[in-house]
Amino acid sequence: MSKHIKVIKCPHCGSTKVKETRPDYYQCEACSTEFFLDSDDININHRYIAPENNLLNGLNAKHLAIIGAILGFMIIPFVISTCFSFLSSDDPITFNSTANNEPKIEESFSFKKLVPFVTKDGRAVVAVFGVYSRGDYAKKITENQIRIYDLKKDEPIKTTQLPIEKLKEVEGRTFDDGSVNIILNNSTWYTIDKSTLDLKEMTNYKNVPELESGFANIKFLSSGDSDGFKIMTNTAKERFYLPIINKVYTQRELFEACEKPLPNPVVKTDFDFSRTTTDYPEQEIQLIKYSHYTQVGYPKSDSWSFGWCRDFGRKWGIFVGNEGSVKAFISTFDKERARLIKYENFTPDATYFSASVLWSNDSHVFIRFKSTASEDAEYVYQLLDATTAKPLWSVKEPENYHFYSLQGHVVHSPQGFIICGYNKVWLLGLNGKTVATREF
Repeated sequence: MSKHIKVIKCPHCGSTKVKETRPDYYQCEACSTEFFLDSDDININHRYIAPENNLLNGLNAKHLAIIGAILGFMIIPFVISTCFSFLSSDDPITFNSTANNEPKIEESFSFKKLVPFVTKDGRAVVAVFGVYSRGDYAKKITENQIRIYDLKKDEPIKTTQLPIEKLKEVEGRTFDDGSVNIILNNSTWYTIDKSTLDLKEMTNYKNVPELESGFANIKFLSSGDSDGFKIMTNTAKERFYLPIINKVYTQRELFEACEKPLPNPVVKTDFDFSRTTTDYPEQEIQLIKYSHYTQVGYPKSDSWSFGWCRDFGRKWGIFVGNEGSVKAFISTFDKERARLIKYENFTPDATYFSASVLWSNDSHVFIRFKSTASEDAEYVYQLLDATTAKPLWSVKEPENYHFYSLQGHVVHSPQGFIICGYNKVWLLGLNGKTVATREF
């Protein structure tokens, strides 16, 4: 069949600028569409190919190099300015250790007990007993530790692994001879060396025949009583052991020894607050300065007290009314147990509530009290001159630091008073200024 097409137009864009590539096959010069003609002159079949970017097609390598150089000169000043700005910043540079794809190792320390004491060179420290954990649940490593913290510097100065598999109970106390004594799990007795800060198990009791079988259970005697232990031996015998003098007593023997004369007594001045009594409940409490006989390490009792009472002398029995008694500030029986020489009302014009003596020596007395009977009243900590009773300073507890019971938990050091609660420690300077606080 003959062909009568006079003008060939691109079926895609309509341009007449076409060229024949082979018989009956054409390509549009405008849009590059290829098409061909059927032999029946009816159908025009075409294939469209998008043209390349005309701008880039028009650029050769020389042009691209020039454009790249121009862009480079524009970017370099910006990069230099940014680098100098970063280096001159005052903000610290931190590095993420996980950038090396190393997993973060979890660590924790759960404390059990705080024991304050003073090192040989006079530093105020606290021994923190607890459990150290490292690693995740599947690969956790635990270790029972004692960590010694320097309170003024606020830093740990020694960490030691405890020689026990499980840490259940910890008790600590400084005896009158200066030794720092520790009981772990109610079964083993240790001391802390105040020079090396090492924990040492004590075995000198094994030279005492009644204790050579060892301890089934060991506890400190009540605070204020003799420096020693209540022990249940491995042969099921209850004994009371005073290590400073290395003597053992039964309960009856210790009770009687607290009233006996001491072999080489010294006269010591101490302070105590009187108690309210059922005999005279409305009598105000007083701060008492008293002198008594004492000897380091020997039996003593804290079962006596000052406070107005009906004194029946040495008579025993059940008494009705006041017949046969006299009103006394301390009973005859308590005088003997205290080995009392004399006493006086040290601050007759002062009023105290919920009061306690925290520490004293020949020069000063450190007390704590409330100014009113209100339960919400804040505690006042006060240092008095032990001769004149003049208050040298008075302070209140730091914010969020509340110490409810401080019996046996206040230690005097050259750096100040270590006031220790359940999980908080307050180092109060001898001038009444806070040196440090620490929460564990």
